[in-house]
Order: sequence, then structure tokens, then C-alpha cells
Amino acid sequence: MDLYWITVVSLVTGMVNALNLTSNNQQSEIANLKQEVNDLTASVRNLTSALNHMQAEFQMLNSTLNKRQSVAFSACLGSSGRTLGPHQPVEFDSVLLNDGGAYDPRHGTFRAPVSGDYHFAVTFVNSPPLGSWIEIVRDGNQLVYTYADGNGNNVGSTQVNIRLEAGQDVWCRNAYVSGTITLHSSGKYSCFSGHIIS
Repeated sequence: MDLYWITVVSLVTGMVNALNLTSNNQQSEIANLKQEVNDLTASVRNLTSALNHMQAEFQMLNSTLNKRQSVAFSACLGSSGRTLGPHQPVEFDSVLLNDGGAYDPRHGTFRAPVSGDYHFAVTFVNSPPLGSWIEIVRDGNQLVYTYADGNGNNVGSTQVNIRLEAGQDVWCRNAYVSGTITLHSSGKYSCFSGHIIS
């Protein structure tokens, strides 16, 4: 074999080896790229799953906030009047509204089902001849009070915004520590109401 053909065979063999090496390198790079794509696909799946989980939690929290417990009541004295002894609670027994079931008409007591800020109001009509003091109390401690003069059927009214912890009680009572009061006996003139603010 002459030198020319030896050179040609050598060059062709080198080129084939180079092509094989290049092909092997490309196949190796392709395999590496495929693995990177697979890894990125798995990461995207994990991130998508985490995002879906976070969205579900957000929707649950949003739903909970939107479904805040409704707490509101309004109750009046029934057809009969009330003569109350010292610090005796007023049993507003004719319930107009009791959302959340927190008002007990048997005792005239509201018990906070959840902690929050609440608004309470009382209006009453006095029966003569004596004046009447009514107070709104929290767990037996006076918050506010109002007076109606005894010269005729006069009106007393007051309201208050307060913070309550779950389980605390609010009611109205005769503010006198001695002596009785009489509330008007007909119509729903004397009422007690309250609701959660926030």
C-alpha cells in the first residue's frame, strides 16, 4: 500500500473515530439534557401540587371568614308587666330574633358564643308611681344604666359597645340594691337587643 492510501485510510479512520466520539458525546449530552428535562418536569409537578394545596387552604380560610357566625338577638317583655326586686334580672321573654341561639329568654341572659366586640341596647317603659333604673351588666358588673321617671309612663333607654370573651354573660336588671321597680304591662315597649360587631 502506498503512502497515499495509508494517509487516506488514516484520515478516514480518524474522521470516523472523531464522528463516533462526537456522536457519543452528543448522545451523552442528549441523555443529560433528557435527565434535566425530567428533573425540571418533576419540580414543576411538585410546585403545581404545592400551589394547588395553598389555593385550597386559601379558599377554606376565605370561606371561614365569609361565614362568620351570625350572632344577634332581640327580645321584649310579653303581655304582662314585671315588678322586679333588687338586682333582679329582666326576663325579656318574647323573642323576636335569636340568630346563633345565644339569648336565653327564661333568664333574660345573653351568653357570648365567640369572643368579639358586641353592641347591646335596652329600652323600657316605666309604670308609675315610682321611677325605675335599669342597668346592663356583664357577669354581674354594671356597664351602663338608664332611668325613667315615675310621673307617668316614661321611657328609659341606653346602649353600649363592649368586648366579650366567649362564655361571658350580659343581661339587664333592676339597678336598685333595695326597692322594686315596675315595667309597663302592655305592648312590646320594653326590649333588649344585641349583636356581634366584629
